[in-house]
This record gives sequence, structure tokens and C-alpha cells, in this order.
Amino acid sequence: MSATLQDIVNLLESRYPSAWAVAGDRAGLEVGDPAQPVEAILVALEATPAVVAEASHRGAQLLLTHHPLLYRPLEDVREDRPGGRLLAALLRARLAMVSCHTNLDIAPGGLNDYLAQKLELTGVEVLTPTTRDRWYKLVVFVPTGYEDRVRQTLGDAGLGIIGRYSHCSFASQGQGTYRPLPGARPFRGETEQLSRADESRLEILAPESMLPAALARLKETHPYEEVAYDLYPVQHPGTPLGLGRIGSWPEPRPLAQVIVGLKEIFGVETVEVWGRPPQEVQRLALCSGSGGDLLTDALARGAQIYLTGEVRHHQVPPGLREDFAVVAVGHFASEVVFMEPWARQLRDLFQEAGLGLDVMVAATQPAPCCYR
Repeated sequence: MSATLQDIVNLLESRYPSAWAVAGDRAGLEVGDPAQPVEAILVALEATPAVVAEASHRGAQLLLTHHPLLYRPLEDVREDRPGGRLLAALLRARLAMVSCHTNLDIAPGGLNDYLAQKLELTGVEVLTPTTRDRWYKLVVFVPTGYEDRVRQTLGDAGLGIIGRYSHCSFASQGQGTYRPLPGARPFRGETEQLSRADESRLEILAPESMLPAALARLKETHPYEEVAYDLYPVQHPGTPLGLGRIGSWPEPRPLAQVIVGLKEIFGVETVEVWGRPPQEVQRLALCSGSGGDLLTDALARGAQIYLTGEVRHHQVPPGLREDFAVVAVGHFASEVVFMEPWARQLRDLFQEAGLGLDVMVAATQPAPCCYR
């Protein structure tokens, strides 16, 4: 089943809102007609001539990348220059392009959460908050006997989390009334007749970022043709969202073991180490890509190692304390590792929306620089 490019942009916006991107970043639709149909998507870290050729060869109508193509606006579209040549190739192939950049880094379940999970960190928190995920109270009216079904659906969608408890909700009993109009298909009752139903008023806390997917699931699960629900903003500061993550291992790990593990996870033969890490490491901060600006936050929050893709020389203050180091695995390596998991995440997102889109991962994503 195909979808329009705008349908896909809307779904991506519900999961990775562009409003979460850092100031000045570029995310969203960069190339293409919002009305064009899409059946197949190629996921890649960034657009390159090889990736564009692969997308066209494999029948994709959309190239979905982490790195934006137009991060710095082009002054011209000359095909004797790399940027213009790449843009011209996209247009000739009628290949749309959408990017999810820092909004993907920040999003719950996004790139940095994946890295923290891959590293088996516990007690994971946002390293540098940039915004907050506002909270709402979702109130939905459910016919008696269907409460557990709806409650389970909303809890499984991530709603109703209070501290270390999930699936938290409250229900109160009451009576609802409705009169089905011509053309309606009522769950109970007759057209043009006033009906009364014993119902439960089910209340559950809902982070804003999870509402679109949760409401879609609710409408699939709820027995009523038209679901009656209310959303109330609550006086809660909201869940912190931002760049990077920080967490700990349950027990200290030898530094040599940590370095070997990082090389395996990111598929690199060497890493850069700035500073003097301790011989045993327990607390680690991370930020994918170019994370030098978060280094001081990692220091302030007690990290022993700060893992990132790349860091500039002048971002590392001289005279680092002896029990702290920055470990850089390479910008490309720190992010390309998420492309396959991201594709799986996207398949689930589209499937929940009833879109049977073909989501592929680019095979032609060589590191931009290497030594032999």
C-alpha cells in the first residue's frame, strides 16, 4: 500500500518532531512533491552519489537520511560541483528526500537512546536538556467490560508511566448517552433512538510525543465507532528531552575491556582518546556525531568517559583531570550503526498506521575516510 510523501512526513513528525531539533538545524522535507506517491523508502546516514544511485536502482521513491543535504544552503545548482550534482541526480530520478537530524538524536528511542542501550548502561538520563516533552491527562470513555482491553493498549503504547510504575490509570463508573444519526453504525442501540450505556471514565497520563501513536492504537482497539476522549494539559514540568545520554554500568569495567567493546560495537579498528581515563570505568556519557560542545556537561555530571563521534582540538580543555577522557570513534561510525535499527523502528511506525511500505537500508554506505 502506497502513501503520499506528506503522509510519511506527518508520521515522522509525530515520532521525531522537527520542533525538537536544535536551533538552526535543518530537518524535514528537502526534495520532492508532498503529493507524490511513495511505496519504497531507502534509509541511509546521508545522501551520496552511490546512495542516490542505489535508491533509484532498488525502486525507492524516498531517500530518508539522518544528515540533511541542505544543511548549508546552496548558492547555486551547478553540476560541476558536488552539491549541485547530487541535487540534480535526486531531481532527475524523481527521488524525494527527507532528513531527521538532531530531532532523531533527541527523540526517545532515537539514536542516542539506542547507543545507551547498546552499551548496556543503566539509570540513563539526558545529558544536555534542550526542551521538555509536555504531559497531558488523556480521558477516554469506555463501555463496561472493555476497560482492561483499552487500558492495556494505552499502557503498551507508553502511556501511564509514573516513576518506576507503568500502566498506571484510574477508572470511575458512570452512564453515557448518545443518539445515533442516520448512517452511523452504533456499537449498541438503534438509529435515531436515544441510548444509554454503562461506561467507565478511564484516565491516564500521556507524554505529548507518544499521543499520536497512542491515539491511533486507541481508535483501533476501542469498540465505539466514534471514540469520545478529552485531553487536558497538566501542571507537570514534563520529561526532559535533549542531546546526549549519561548512565552507568552496575559494576566497574576495566578500561581495556571498554575500549575493545567500543571498537566492536562501532566496527572500528582504532579510537581517539583525549585525556587520561581511569583504569576502571563505571559512569559514561555519550553523544553521537559531533559532540564536543557537550564535553563540559559530561565532566560536570561525573562521567569518567565521554564517548562521541568527533571532537575538535580546542573543545578539549587543557589539563583535563586524570580520571576523565574523551573517546572519539568517528562521526560516521557513531551514527551509521543506527541505520538498521532505525529502519526496523520505521517499519513498525508505518505498519501501525496501516501503511505497508517497503523500508530498505542502503548497502552502499562506506566510511567517508579510511586508512589502508
